[in-house]
Amino acid sequence: MTIKCREIIEVLENFAPSKYALEDDPIGLQLGHPNQTVRKLFIALELNDAVLQEALDFGAQMIVVHHTPFFKPFKQLREDSFHDHVVLTMIRHHMALYTAHTNLDCVRGGVNDVLASRLGLGEIEILEPLNQNIVTVGLGRIGLLPEPMTLKAFAQAAAAQLETTNIRYCGDPETQVRKVAVCGGTGSFLMLQAIQKGAQVFVTADVKHHEALQALDMGLCLVDGGHYATERPAMTVLARHLAQLLDDVEIAEAKGHTDPFRV
Repeated sequence: MTIKCREIIEVLENFAPSKYALEDDPIGLQLGHPNQTVRKLFIALELNDAVLQEALDFGAQMIVVHHTPFFKPFKQLREDSFHDHVVLTMIRHHMALYTAHTNLDCVRGGVNDVLASRLGLGEIEILEPLNQNIVTVGLGRIGLLPEPMTLKAFAQAAAAQLETTNIRYCGDPETQVRKVAVCGGTGSFLMLQAIQKGAQVFVTADVKHHEALQALDMGLCLVDGGHYATERPAMTVLARHLAQLLDDVEIAEAKGHTDPFRV
């Protein structure tokens, strides 16, 4: 059976509807044609030369990413620019590119539910509903650990569960934590919501110096797990979900990582 790109998009948008993306977030089909045939589908958090080469070696006709190279408008397409080169290579190989970004963050089963589950949280709720009319999806999650533990022990456990050495935390290491808020990727803008809902610790990424000081002043501990590690697990879940629904498409997930940091 021949599968078209548009049929894969339909499955993707049943899982993470585009209407749940934040305003002006560039998502959806960004390269290719809805009617092109797809026999091999490649899933990656984001693209660089190495990850794209994996997709090419696999023989993918379509790539699904969370972080699009089209996040900012292109002013030119030049072979001597790394950023442009990735897109030009995809064009030359007639590859389709589909992006699921903040819609994948917001939906049930998406980035933040996967992160909360990885950290062992139960009784999970949405931290910030999308709007007053849509309360069943939204940014961030908040839930409970099975038992209280020290902040230091929790940070160590988080590093193990997220398979990263790139983790920072702030707060008294002996602070007892049980109620945990999470937001995969850059989520410091949700600190106040985390406090209002009673979180003792907030797991996110890309925390700035003054944001950390502000959190401590408000009595909130932070664990910065890194952008890559807090979002990457969701791509594995998405790949498995698609594999269950797309019998006639061979699916591969990027094996190489794009986390630029080591600690």
